[in-house]
Amino acid sequence: MFVQILGSAAGGGFPQWNCNCENCAGFRNGSLRAKARTQSSIAISDNGVNWVLCNTSPDIRAQLQSFAPMQPGRALRDTGIGAIILMDSQIDHTTGLLMLREGCPHQVWCTDMVHEDLSTGFPLFNMLTHWNGGLNWNRIELDQSFS
Repeated sequence: MFVQILGSAAGGGFPQWNCNCENCAGFRNGSLRAKARTQSSIAISDNGVNWVLCNTSPDIRAQLQSFAPMQPGRALRDTGIGAIILMDSQIDHTTGLLMLREGCPHQVWCTDMVHEDLSTGFPLFNMLTHWNGGLNWNRIELDQSFS
């Protein structure tokens, strides 16, 4: 199995655009030795060619650009994205779907609750129906039996 960390910072990334804490300020003025980081997202694959995104942060374009297996290489319009798993419906984990609209339809896996949130409260599923079939929802069942 292959795991690629695409981003590991909290909402807003690092440095956060509106933060002047010691770390963010130190990064900007060069007194803190650190690397800029995009918001949290990972990609997993069983073959290194077809990838499953876990969450789609607002930084998804930069994340895909920095990871060669996700870039078009097999056809004129192409991606290594085979599916997307949404862990929750937080804006920091889902707004990247808007950036991926040109690649629709996408296979999106999430729970009923996440699908409901993204169909009503922040209706990404509805908005993206206008782009080449939008998002194809695949239900993640929650196992209610515990031992």
